[in-house]
Amino acid sequence: MAKIIGLRREDLSKVGEKRSPVSPSVVKAIVDSGKQFLVQPRKNPESGEVKRAIYNKKYETAGAVITEDISAAEIIFGLKEIDIEKIEEGKTYLIFSHTHKGQMKNRKMLRTLVEKKCTLIDYELIVNEQNIRKVTAFTYFAGYAGMIDSFWMLGKRLAILGHKNPFESIKQSKDFHDMHEAKEALLATGAEIAKYGTPKDLPPFIITFLGDGKTSIGAQKKFDLLPHELIHWKDCGKIFKTGSRNKIYKAVLEIPDMYRLRADEGTFRLEFEGRSRADQRALYLKEPHRFESNLDQLLPYTILLMNCILWAPKFQRTISNELMKHFWPAKSPLIGIGDITCDPNGSIEFSKETWINDPVFVYQPHTHETQMGFEGAGITVMAVANLPCEFSSDASHAFSEDLAPFIDNLISADLKGTGLCDELKRGTILWKGELTNRYAYMQDFLRD
Repeated sequence: MAKIIGLRREDLSKVGEKRSPVSPSVVKAIVDSGKQFLVQPRKNPESGEVKRAIYNKKYETAGAVITEDISAAEIIFGLKEIDIEKIEEGKTYLIFSHTHKGQMKNRKMLRTLVEKKCTLIDYELIVNEQNIRKVTAFTYFAGYAGMIDSFWMLGKRLAILGHKNPFESIKQSKDFHDMHEAKEALLATGAEIAKYGTPKDLPPFIITFLGDGKTSIGAQKKFDLLPHELIHWKDCGKIFKTGSRNKIYKAVLEIPDMYRLRADEGTFRLEFEGRSRADQRALYLKEPHRFESNLDQLLPYTILLMNCILWAPKFQRTISNELMKHFWPAKSPLIGIGDITCDPNGSIEFSKETWINDPVFVYQPHTHETQMGFEGAGITVMAVANLPCEFSSDASHAFSEDLAPFIDNLISADLKGTGLCDELKRGTILWKGELTNRYAYMQDFLRD
């Protein structure tokens, strides 16, 4: 049973990172149970940079000891990957390690954790029997911030193109004090749209969402604060011609809408179209090579595209470079893409990773050139890799609430595996430096 728990400060290499996995209220519950809790100060002592949004005093009031040295802690909560020189012998770390897919940039960290006989529990891998993630608050916050930042991007880009528009008053998420202030700004923009409309020299605003999962749900929650109408993607052509400027429209695409069978799959088409949408989705996930993107049906009408789907190389792209080149500029009103899930060179082939302090670039489909900022000919893209950091305090408290049900079990287990719940066991990549059975395949990632 662990008696001393620690909360580490995120390393300077994690640009813009100010989130915390455990809130003061959770720390208080741990301290009240008789454990000691050590918390590193929020400011890096070398640079003075603030690396945690929640103030030290709040943790101190909860009963924590604020100290740079947390080496006495047996279990250490962090958030992102750990600089290898900071990894201590024999500790149990809870972080987003980004290692289980074989990510090259984190293999050295993984090897160091093995060499130092550490236990590694990955938040992303804490799942139930159906393999559904149990700690997911950041996913929603990525959607929240991604939608707000995309509206901000749209407003600035339209202004540069000479269109006075109601989105100009929306700020980047990081510039709002909190979620409440952001909500009030969106409601004000919505009132302006209802009264004055979107630009009359542009078609009705259709925003297309790719995906209907938690990221998309988060983004739609902010979208829905504006006057809007949900439409089927097949009705976009009609709305494009006759829709109102005093509201905005959203089309939400699931997998059977985003992709269609390839032309050479004609003999299978009738059988496929007769299947349920769940079966169509399952077939795509199993045999993606039989499909192609259906986005050529949406690009002629979409002014803003919200990418909310995860992607892997075996899947088809929704927008390839060639597809965008075909449509831009004469055949599509597309102003921007909010690539919330941010898979560089992935579902959106020309997307690349950006950061909070420099979040937008312009892509020129005919030359494939990109330039940071809002100026230049092309499509504006927002693809911030750490979107939840823009609401660091709100996101931290929500994440901590997700994690809280597992903490008592974690700290009461004997750290030999006895008593650890199934969800935490599934999230355990390393146990005292050894790969667990569930992650034995990662042995290949430990080789140079």
